[in-house]
Amino acid sequence: MMKHPLDHLIEQRIQEAMDNGELSNLPNAGKPLSDLGMSADDLLARVVREQGGKPAFILLNGKLQALIKRLGQVKDPIRRKALETQIADMRTQMAIEKERGL
Repeated sequence: MMKHPLDHLIEQRIQEAMDNGELSNLPNAGKPLSDLGMSADDLLARVVREQGGKPAFILLNGKLQALIKRLGQVKDPIRRKALETQIADMRTQMAIEKERGL
């Protein structure tokens, strides 16, 4: 397996923290890790949720509403068609993200 360029620095910082006692008495120390069976997507969703992040489909909805508003202002049929295509693509992406739950 190929090593990341920062592996050495990361290992060094971890060792320094251990030597300084910064990793002692951590919450849940000695308890089993409960998330080992989670998929990467599920784990990412949990971390984002716990950190106050918004799901991707919510962020996409804001962009979608802006596109819809702009569509009402565009009169040129070629530009309207391009915006309609963007809106359809955005709705599809939102459905995918909503299904993923991220």
